[in-house]
Amino acid sequence: MTFSFEFIVDPANKLLICEAFGEVREVVDLEHMLKTIVKMAGKNQVKNIVLDSTELKILCSSVEIVDLMITIQENGWLGDLKIARIVKPELNIHNVIEGMAEKLSLSIKNVETRSEAMLWLLFDKEPEGR
Repeated sequence: MTFSFEFIVDPANKLLICEAFGEVREVVDLEHMLKTIVKMAGKNQVKNIVLDSTELKILCSSVEIVDLMITIQENGWLGDLKIARIVKPELNIHNVIEGMAEKLSLSIKNVETRSEAMLWLLFDKEPEGR
């Protein structure tokens, strides 16, 4: 595991902000990170999560990601949580994650900035031009 992540709670907006750095090579590491995020959200009694993945490289295969997304949905790990993922749009693996989340009705959305994340999480609004 050559990645790390840290949390900040924004009590005013009832948000959990997570920043992830490094490279994820094993899908089990992504699973661990997600479970930790869900646990921290519950512990801090927040429903909205900003996950800044701009400094995170996901080196897992698309098949592994799809399997993980199906497991997340089947086991109800997210419950009523919403996750806005700040990503670099040129990385295709992020499109796989967002596409599967949409197909499985998971509240996970890719955005490019923190302000877009806040708009979607707090007001359920899409940024202009999307």
